[in-house]
Amino acid sequence: MSHSMLGPIAIVGGGPCGLTLARLLETAGFDYVVFERDATAKPTPRFQGGTLDLHPETGQEALRQAGLSAEFEKLARRDATTMTVQDSQGNLRTTFGETRDAPEIDRLQLRTMLLDSIPAHRIRWGKSLRSVEKNSKESSDPSNWVLRFSDDTTESGFSLIVGSDGAWSKVRQIITPAKPQYSGKIFIEGRLSLDNPVYNAALEMVGAGNSLAIGAEQSLVVQQMADRSYRVYMGLVAPENIARPGGELDLTDMGKARAAMLAPGGHFDNWAPELRAFVEAAEGPWRAWPLYRMDPDVFLPVTGTEDRDLGRWFSSPGVALLGDAAHISIPNGEGVNQAMYDALVLFESISREVGADARLESDETRKAALGRAVVAYEAEMLPRALEHLLHSIEDEGMFWGEDAAARLVQMFNKMAKQSHQDV
Repeated sequence: MSHSMLGPIAIVGGGPCGLTLARLLETAGFDYVVFERDATAKPTPRFQGGTLDLHPETGQEALRQAGLSAEFEKLARRDATTMTVQDSQGNLRTTFGETRDAPEIDRLQLRTMLLDSIPAHRIRWGKSLRSVEKNSKESSDPSNWVLRFSDDTTESGFSLIVGSDGAWSKVRQIITPAKPQYSGKIFIEGRLSLDNPVYNAALEMVGAGNSLAIGAEQSLVVQQMADRSYRVYMGLVAPENIARPGGELDLTDMGKARAAMLAPGGHFDNWAPELRAFVEAAEGPWRAWPLYRMDPDVFLPVTGTEDRDLGRWFSSPGVALLGDAAHISIPNGEGVNQAMYDALVLFESISREVGADARLESDETRKAALGRAVVAYEAEMLPRALEHLLHSIEDEGMFWGEDAAARLVQMFNKMAKQSHQDV
């Protein structure tokens, strides 16, 4: 059924959640357009992400509703669900997750699969959003919002604007002045190709899954990709600027950066030799990944207009946020799953309010229906986002503590015991 009378829905950002929403809208005949900052669908040197584990109730469910389960299963690595956990000396080594329904898929594979499910004319490439402005200050009509792009073009006249434009979302500024806060943690990413001298050691330790080694203020994650290479993530408690030019880990000088990791007094100086070897052999160019999160207070109930200065959430007619644009948190395995579930909840709200109702004959009634859809979406998403953020902050305290490895092993053992009792 066609819903073309509604006018286009603008989706700003072509990551997993934006493309999931686009695919869902496509299946239901809604008019939409995706604005993506990449110049083309071809992968660019810009970071495309590592590997993701999709959970049955969230990420996998969104793909099922989008009619993509079969395509997903062709790519899903169901043999890659294991996680090996150990401390910085290689002790307490334990493996978990062999039976989890959380198969891995490369972020780039997921994006390509979603792109292939959407007609090419639905995506405008090379559209990096610079700002969102109103044509008329008096009107709350979403069609009055103007999208201004870095190529000096503008777009307007939309029935709904969806911000899926990531951590530094420009669309978010319509709803809240709040910005992500630096968590005090950063990952430095390197790679191990198949001919790397420590590749076989990674294969033996990690296999097809993931490995997490944890020290007091460092962590080391090694994860296998679809092409059987490995990503290496060196986690640090460190200043935000540590990897910038002139910083201790200046990534424009790989010799300096590697020495800061491994030399006497370096971040991984006292780690076990077999773990240090992955840092020493990690291929460049290394990439910095500072970890940011939203302040949970953003999602507390609004009590008055004075709260806007405090960075609270003020809903705006005809505007919705998905994924990191709404509730970025530091990684805990839930981010992309929550983002894709956002897309599903918003789509279901739109479908429920608009549906096939013949009464939606005028622009006003159609826009009102979309307004109700956003209200319903936020009613579900905001408390879920708050819970997700609080849980990720709790995980942060566990993963970066003095006895992190021991506590993590204890937690996983408790979960495994509970799982056996439930069977």
